[in-house]
Amino acid sequence: MINKNTENFTQELKLFPVKGKNIELSFSGDRISSDGGLLLLRELESQLNLLSSASSCIQDVRDQRYIDHTVKELLLQRVFQIAAGYEDCNDCNDLREDMILKMCAGRLPQTDNDLASQPTMSRLENSVTKSDLFRLGKCLVDHFMGSYSEPPPVIILDCDDTNNNTHGQQELALFNNYYNEYCYMPLHIYEGLSGKLITTILKPGRRNKQAKIAKLLQKLVFYLRARWPKTKIIVRGDSHFASQDFMNWAGIQPNVGFITGLAGNVKLHELARVTIESAQREFNQYQKPVKRYHSFMYKAGSWENYQRVIVKVEVSTMGTNIRYIVTSLV
Repeated sequence: MINKNTENFTQELKLFPVKGKNIELSFSGDRISSDGGLLLLRELESQLNLLSSASSCIQDVRDQRYIDHTVKELLLQRVFQIAAGYEDCNDCNDLREDMILKMCAGRLPQTDNDLASQPTMSRLENSVTKSDLFRLGKCLVDHFMGSYSEPPPVIILDCDDTNNNTHGQQELALFNNYYNEYCYMPLHIYEGLSGKLITTILKPGRRNKQAKIAKLLQKLVFYLRARWPKTKIIVRGDSHFASQDFMNWAGIQPNVGFITGLAGNVKLHELARVTIESAQREFNQYQKPVKRYHSFMYKAGSWENYQRVIVKVEVSTMGTNIRYIVTSLV
């Protein structure tokens, strides 16, 4: 169905310029693309300048006399192809002439040379070093901090591992029993109050050991603390982030706290027994869902200090659900 109000629509939307030439977005033309929405995403990038900053983190070791595509152009091409749903490097061969993608990469749609092919893009992805990745991680953190006009009084480091399923024989793609897939397990860290991305780290398809998580979080807190010395920093995550090393370290740091999940065990169930039995008795009597909370001090065998543990007990027709969290907050 054609809307009569838009059938003869001629209004144009002006976007970012490419090499001094303005882009005008309209709904008619002799050559059109199905990926016009990328121009709006590119407009956002032109304001944030995030990918431009990220490209400077990747050291270009190629002989500059013989290159046709800069690292910035390659990164823009790859990111915008993924954003449009073209995740495979092989798609570069079919899309390197696409007018929209050329403009997103900073090239004129008709007169400039085509974008990179699959071999060139694959070489870029395999050339990125650990040092480059470290700089990229810092770039994201810098961008996060730069989004504040002044240091916030408190931030929450909301940590979560997320599976990214892989296909084929990709390097460091491991089988994960929980997800029953070959995958990567990137670690995403968001700010829990604003929802802003702080940083993200690509990792093999398995959960890191708690000691490695502790070291990573310590580095991140130190980096944030260098610019925001008075900001209270709270780490939040599931039980995977209940690291004894981080808890011990956070206990002696000013304005650093944590609240994480905690896997249940016989000792915890015994400490919460009164709350569990009370909730079960009430449900049995009234046949209505019951929810109870209780807190107590607990020290696992490997912990240096007692920590506050909070238990939530839910009883319903589905059974009894018991969850624990451990926190330094009082």
